[in-house]
Amino acid sequence: MSAEVFPPGEYLRDELQERGWTVTEFAEIIDRPVQAVSEILNGKKEITTETACSFGEALGTSPELWLNLQTRYRLFNQRKGQARSELTPVERRARLRNRVPLAKVRARGWIPATEDLDTLERAVATFLGIETLDTEPAFALAARRANSGEPLTLEQTAWLAYVRAMAASRTVGAFDVEALSDLATRLPHLTASGPDALPGLPQLFAECGVVLVFVEGLQGGKLDGAVTFVGDGTPAVGLTTRGDRFDSVSFTLLHECAHLVLKHLTPGDPVIVDDDLTDTQTDPNEIAANDQASAWLFPEGFEVHSGSVPAILEAAERYDVHPSVVIGRLHWETDDWRRHRARIPKVRPHLIEAGLLS
Repeated sequence: MSAEVFPPGEYLRDELQERGWTVTEFAEIIDRPVQAVSEILNGKKEITTETACSFGEALGTSPELWLNLQTRYRLFNQRKGQARSELTPVERRARLRNRVPLAKVRARGWIPATEDLDTLERAVATFLGIETLDTEPAFALAARRANSGEPLTLEQTAWLAYVRAMAASRTVGAFDVEALSDLATRLPHLTASGPDALPGLPQLFAECGVVLVFVEGLQGGKLDGAVTFVGDGTPAVGLTTRGDRFDSVSFTLLHECAHLVLKHLTPGDPVIVDDDLTDTQTDPNEIAANDQASAWLFPEGFEVHSGSVPAILEAAERYDVHPSVVIGRLHWETDDWRRHRARIPKVRPHLIEAGLLS
């Protein structure tokens, strides 16, 4: 507990006694009414900036000394009597925003649009799957594989919470890693027609015992996707549509499949959250997942004769993949992300039309 803070009048009384000045004499020195000085001495009147300047000139101190004494006493009185086991409304609102990006998740409808603190706190705790807001969400303790030195951001944590909530509400069969591996092998060919093939994917994954959900990332989240386990050990893959590129979504999906097929995590493990997969990877599991995804796309290695449209179309037919997948691979290999970008179809319209994008 903090030590008691005394009113500035107590310090003024000591100063006057030390000098042998009466209240009347001091009032004459600073040219103030005796009653005003008496009220300050008795804690009934606050010291203003003008009074602080007069005190400083008369007593050889700084005005800041008296203003600081007054401010400390005012704060002490404001906090006195408050049970410090209970947070103030200001502290509670700050704690909420230290758990989730409140405005963003409310705008998405992920938690109620209310200002009632009790309701908000319960909603956020339920959303994050924690008992109280003093508890860290368990899945947020996992390091990001692409950048293990950084914790998850609030936007990433909130997105993951929503993905996990959606996945937990879905029912799928028992997880079959062999069936998933087979699906991943066929996936590039199943989606060779482009984004119109995406609406049928959740059912194909459900048959392998995997929940697949598409959730728009929160602004500033900088995520491509994640893989985790929910409930009694059901694998769940969540994908954002960052960049709104079919080639990116296709590769990210295979990348997440690779984490499961290569058994980089098991039920009870932390989630794996993938940052921008176009960045250079350093984590061995991320490198392995990228390599496996590339092997599913281009089993005999990637080769294209040139960056021309006819060469891209020839390679796409040869590999039985959508042309944008070839373009995306060229972008990654040449670091020229503008070439033929207009030929890469968007995915959001197809997912929205199918009611799959949250």
